[in-house]
Amino acid sequence: MDKFLRRLLPQAIGFVFMGLGWYISIVSVGLDKLTSPTIFTGSTLSGFAIVLAGAYLPQIWIFILNRFQK
Repeated sequence: MDKFLRRLLPQAIGFVFMGLGWYISIVSVGLDKLTSPTIFTGSTLSGFAIVLAGAYLPQIWIFILNRFQK
């Protein structure tokens, strides 16, 4: 059970980060659609960075936990 929770928590946090980054990007594009000629703004790029962090951070976290467990 402990191993399951050690893997579930990072994955859940990564999923929340990906959802948050997606939401920031979509809301920013939706709000700036009529005012900005480009979709590459600071908030869309930050949303993309949060999505990338949510995708890769859990695996790095699990790797580090497995290293310290030995």
